Amino acid sequence: MIEFKGLSLAPDFTSRSEKNIRQAQNYIDNEVVRRLEDYTPIAMERFKNRGKMSKSHKVQTPGVIINTEPKARREYYINKGFSGKLRGKLWLERMKADHKEDILKGVKGK
Repeated sequence: MIEFKGLSLAPDFTSRSEKNIRQAQNYIDNEVVRRLEDYTPIAMERFKNRGKMSKSHKVQTPGVIINTEPKARREYYINKGFSGKLRGKLWLERMKADHKEDILKGVKGK
């Protein structure tokens, strides 16, 4: 066990650090939701729900983003990507590959 003698933290250290973590997570969640719209396929079922899937990403809890469309899970794994060059399957993984560094830079800039 390491003993730190003479080390004292500011009385509000815990609350400030938790606030900073919440702000960083909130920024990441919002950026991911915003950027996923360009990568998510546009549902083409007889044009009645056109574009709804790409706008259905929601932050369920901090760090957990879901798509509320019923067919989103199937589309995530099998979509062929005909509705745009960025759109297609595994949209989260492809978005992270393209924008991970930008999102992390944004967090550091806050």
